Amino acid sequence: MDKVDVIVDLQYGSTGKGLLVGYLAENGPYDAVVTAWAPNAGHTYIDKSGRKFIHTHLANGIVGPAVRRVFLGPGSLINPQQLLDEIEQCSDIIIKKNIDILIHPHAAIVTDRHIEEEAGPMTKIGSTKKGVGAAMAQRIRRDPDDQNIAAHCEALASYVVTTDEYRQALKNSEYVLVEGAQGYGLSMYHGFYPYTTSRDVSLWQILADSGIQAADVLDKYRVCKVRALGTCRTYPIRVANRFDETGTQVGYSGPCYNDQVEIAFEDIGQKTELTTVTKLPRRIFTFSGQQIEEAIRHNGVFEVFLNFVNYVRNEVELIDIVQAIERKDTQIRWIGVGPGYHDVRQINGDRAERMQKIVQHWKECRNAAS
Repeated sequence: MDKVDVIVDLQYGSTGKGLLVGYLAENGPYDAVVTAWAPNAGHTYIDKSGRKFIHTHLANGIVGPAVRRVFLGPGSLINPQQLLDEIEQCSDIIIKKNIDILIHPHAAIVTDRHIEEEAGPMTKIGSTKKGVGAAMAQRIRRDPDDQNIAAHCEALASYVVTTDEYRQALKNSEYVLVEGAQGYGLSMYHGFYPYTTSRDVSLWQILADSGIQAADVLDKYRVCKVRALGTCRTYPIRVANRFDETGTQVGYSGPCYNDQVEIAFEDIGQKTELTTVTKLPRRIFTFSGQQIEEAIRHNGVFEVFLNFVNYVRNEVELIDIVQAIERKDTQIRWIGVGPGYHDVRQINGDRAERMQKIVQHWKECRNAAS
């Protein structure tokens, strides 16, 4: 393993991880892509040709011309039917490039039982209620007579390998692209507990969930081969609060940072976004420099993808956001305005040149929209 690029969401999710992964994969030498996702979030990408991918398990990086292996790590929580549907939808790509799909035997399986378990009480924290936390809890209980791991899932038997086979195939890969899940601000360890996802969401945990070992990413001089790439939005979002049939709020998806406030999509002239999985309206907030600084520092991010640049209302606001991100050695290397390959722009040059290019592209987007 020569290099590992890890995509880390710096906010609450839905920042464009799938978009950046697809863009990098189509332009890069990656021969392997890795995920350790769960079916509670969708990752969207529209490739060069206009083909749309919405995946909850299968890495969007599968579109990369050099990709030959797709890994689902031990930290994965897999809904078998959803994964099989995604594999079927990508069968032409898999067959054409002779791609191997390798599932770690200790990945957890999400069943109807787990979904039913979360149907009621999880409403209080605005959960997507896809059975993820319940499936994780069952795996943690380690009951020999009640195991929900991939090694015992007949539906996925043709893709599940042994731990040794998984490690060796990953070690033999040269340039690996890892797509993290959720967002750092939703981490159970670092977010606004209990209004978080059911696991840690940070660079180190993403690597562990992917089954990548320290020996794989440190050379003999202990120089790390990992590059952490952060993704963020100009206006971060959270999943919806929950309401009953009378309109009374019964669930809350969580607070925000001290330097940001909740707004409405109408306040910035945008249509209300719906979550990819639940199709419920998202909550939206102003940009938080505190959130970005914390996430960048904790995850060792030096290169950032800033998405939804077109949402910004004026140039001063855009400059403030860019300056909040580009502290010390961190640089914005890509900006985006939509879910597709052609919506991404790579940003090069020194700090002044990058700022000029970002503002110019923002003006072009605004003019096109009007």
